[in-house]
Amino acid sequence: MADVVPLHQPRWEPDEHLTEAAIAGRLRLGDLPRPERAWLIAQLTHAGHTTDTIADWLRCSRRTVQNVRCEPVAVLTMLLLAAQRATDQAEHRARAAQVTPASVVDLAREVERLKTTRATLIDQLAEMRRRCDTPCPPQIVIIHPPRRRTRRGPEVTLPLFETGGTPCDI
Repeated sequence: MADVVPLHQPRWEPDEHLTEAAIAGRLRLGDLPRPERAWLIAQLTHAGHTTDTIADWLRCSRRTVQNVRCEPVAVLTMLLLAAQRATDQAEHRARAAQVTPASVVDLAREVERLKTTRATLIDQLAEMRRRCDTPCPPQIVIIHPPRRRTRRGPEVTLPLFETGGTPCDI
């Protein structure tokens, strides 16, 4: 029998109670799926908690927290949280008549765009992991090519001794 492929998979949404469970020490990072790991660490980082504190709460190494923080889902989540904070601040200023309602609408659109981008990225990463037999690396490494030096013409140097004429008398 062929595998049944669902027509629509529900969009991933974070569990809002993970943050409280992590702070209480009831979670292990290794027990969470990748998107939730990235989301949780982004939330805790955005709240101002240090890497060492997060590692203690999640019973993992400092390096693991740093690696998860570099994953695309975590980066997008931090951008989303920053956009949400900016939206909240803009709404607050709008109530104080400092910002136009149009800018609040623009910021709300940006938040929704980032949420959609994050959900799409999670779906694409999951699909790529399903297609590959080998696991994906834990982080993306970007190597920039070295800058090309501009070619200069041959350097002109002055001779150490004068050429031509008669030799010096000693």
